[in-house]
Amino acid sequence: MSFEAKEKSVDKLLNDAIYCIPRNQRRYVWNTQNWADIYDDVELVVDGISQSHFIGSIVLKDEGKDEGLQKYTIIDGQQRILTLTIFLASIMFMLKKRGMLDDFNGTLKYLIAKDIKAKDREIVYPEYHLSLPKIVNKLKDCSQKDLSSYSITAFANLCTVSQAKDKSIINAFKFFAGKLQNLDDEKLLATRDALIGIGYVNIISSTDEDSYTIFEILNARGLDLEDHELLKNYIMRYLQPKERRDDAKRIWEEIENNLGSSIDDFLRHYALHKYNYNNDKKQSISVYKSLQNATRGRNVDKLLDDIKLKSDYYTAFINQTNCLPKEKEVFMFFKTKRVVVFRPLLLSLRHLLSLEIISENRYLEILNFIYNFYICYKIIGQENSNMLSDTVYKYAYVLETNFSDDNLEEFLKNMRSKLPTLEAFTNSFKNIGYSHCWPIYSDSKCKDRCQLVLNLIEKYISNRDVNLEVTIEHILPDSNGIENAQIGNLFLLEENLNRRCKNKSLEDKYNIYNESALMCPKGFVQRYKGKTFNPVSRTEFLSKLIYNNILGIPDEQN
Repeated sequence: MSFEAKEKSVDKLLNDAIYCIPRNQRRYVWNTQNWADIYDDVELVVDGISQSHFIGSIVLKDEGKDEGLQKYTIIDGQQRILTLTIFLASIMFMLKKRGMLDDFNGTLKYLIAKDIKAKDREIVYPEYHLSLPKIVNKLKDCSQKDLSSYSITAFANLCTVSQAKDKSIINAFKFFAGKLQNLDDEKLLATRDALIGIGYVNIISSTDEDSYTIFEILNARGLDLEDHELLKNYIMRYLQPKERRDDAKRIWEEIENNLGSSIDDFLRHYALHKYNYNNDKKQSISVYKSLQNATRGRNVDKLLDDIKLKSDYYTAFINQTNCLPKEKEVFMFFKTKRVVVFRPLLLSLRHLLSLEIISENRYLEILNFIYNFYICYKIIGQENSNMLSDTVYKYAYVLETNFSDDNLEEFLKNMRSKLPTLEAFTNSFKNIGYSHCWPIYSDSKCKDRCQLVLNLIEKYISNRDVNLEVTIEHILPDSNGIENAQIGNLFLLEENLNRRCKNKSLEDKYNIYNESALMCPKGFVQRYKGKTFNPVSRTEFLSKLIYNNILGIPDEQN
């Protein structure tokens, strides 16, 4: 086996060589999220926030010389090379459109190479996606005057060979050109320089088979390869039967496209829930090594199928796709709050549901508990989420590999043990409030915190989701004292009813509260009408309601 591996930059990749992408290879499938990721990374370099950007490894098969130019077949990295070419073409569209012809001509060598007969050759030529070479040649041949008359969409349409085949190619060009049109000339050139300065590991092998061994050698030599790159190579190398490799490449590409920049987080969480990676991590073993050690080159086809299945679950966590309504609510909440600690456990629970080991009702009960627990632990208690990781990771693995009702109950018991005592919980609960009258409670975070807790209480009492336009109602005027800004003096109320309560006494508001479709206002009337209302006492009552009933902690455990 012979190969060459070097760390290079894109200006060396797209220069004096031609890259063939045969018709039978994978189609271009990157989407807006992928394009946005690479654009944002380049922008960080332009803005001086990052010194450089690295896109991993590109594996090429040496095909010898073609009319004096080195020719390669792309084994791995097709999506990245196509995207870099489209991005660069969109920059050159803007350069010529603005009359920056010296810069345009100096950059052309990254899209067009001249062979030994002085014939122009497209550096990247996908035989299936012919709109890309047409874009490149139109840029080269179109005069500055003619090009300046085209809008981005008009030029893209002019270059479209097949809408069915090249929709993603054309949309990528329009995406990048749309971003670039807002830049001034100096920043446009800086973007070009940052793009051609992107780093990668250039791997050249003489056969397809050799390329699957190269990653292992590079990893042993300490080159900075990503876990997902190494894992992909490992799967392709040991996958049986070998005829399934083309299908495996398609599956892996779908995984990468769906997860985008979250792929390494997914693999870490996958290893945690499937192979108890947390123990390996303490021994400084990488995610890839953990998965490799667990399989040892055997049943790699089952590993790939399981990774694909779990990646679909993970995509649901990120994008809330193909979800039950309750899942969508919880996954969106965790995404908004940037909560990832529960994801290994959610992988296990989702899998148990799909295998019908637990029922949908039981699954949703557990999901609801996790949601309620987090609000109480973090939003009310202000505890550190990182303190949950050992318990979550332990039971993610236990439930995935050795499920039993006893193990599930043990997990719930362990989670409840993480909560403070009722006294400490109540003290934290008393700090929750919202009011424009008192600066300590006036910012938007206080309002969001209140709404989450009040929504939790309302959902428990009414046993249904709050799907109305609601606001926070102050039962007694918050201007009368800071204690009236605290949560014991608050509940959710429909906006139209809240407006009618303005400047009214509590006695006058009781009838309005009774008109509410929500249970908390009505329950308040039943509990307090004709009696003395004390917000501090209600705060303590609500705290115990959440602690004992919503979290299910009996008094004897307090």
